[in-house]
Amino acid sequence: MDRGHYTGHAALELNLLHNDAAIAITADFRWQPVVKLLDGLVLDDADTSNHHVLLQRAPLEGHVLFLSHDGETRVVFSSLDALMAAADAALADGIALPELHPSLAPVPADQPGLSALVQACVDQDEIEVALALIPSLDLADHGLLSHLAVHEDFFLAEAVAAEIAKRPDPTLATIAALCVAHAHPQARNAGHRALRALGR
Repeated sequence: MDRGHYTGHAALELNLLHNDAAIAITADFRWQPVVKLLDGLVLDDADTSNHHVLLQRAPLEGHVLFLSHDGETRVVFSSLDALMAAADAALADGIALPELHPSLAPVPADQPGLSALVQACVDQDEIEVALALIPSLDLADHGLLSHLAVHEDFFLAEAVAAEIAKRPDPTLATIAALCVAHAHPQARNAGHRALRALGR
């Protein structure tokens, strides 16, 4: 990516890289599970330990993920064009680029493919990657959600409950109840928040 207009804006956390630099920094991140398994290309280096990453693995090819060091790693833009529009808005309004991320992750069309990818990550104990993908689920695959809600890794149940709280739907009450029944208090608390969002 060679977009000099979008480099060097430290206060806005905006520093997109040209093609060679993007390829070079990506090579340094090949150990990172999200970058590795989702075939990511690191697009920026704003000196914050956080990065926007172009995904090249189906069903999220073309989407842009925010790889967060301390916060939530998730897909934030459905395309490079959407990222660039946000970068333009950051420059125009003096707002840090991460503050312009949408509150909900974009939901790709191929939900069966995404469900299969999440399940494969869980089966391979790539929990970090699964957690990054859960916000992109449309929450219609109740079988997968039930499996995640009772998984021994409480972070999965917590992530499912968090998405239910953000997108409450009465059909998800049973899933939220499974989170409430989890052995770990962090998952249970998230489950209770989900049930409250559902008016239960």
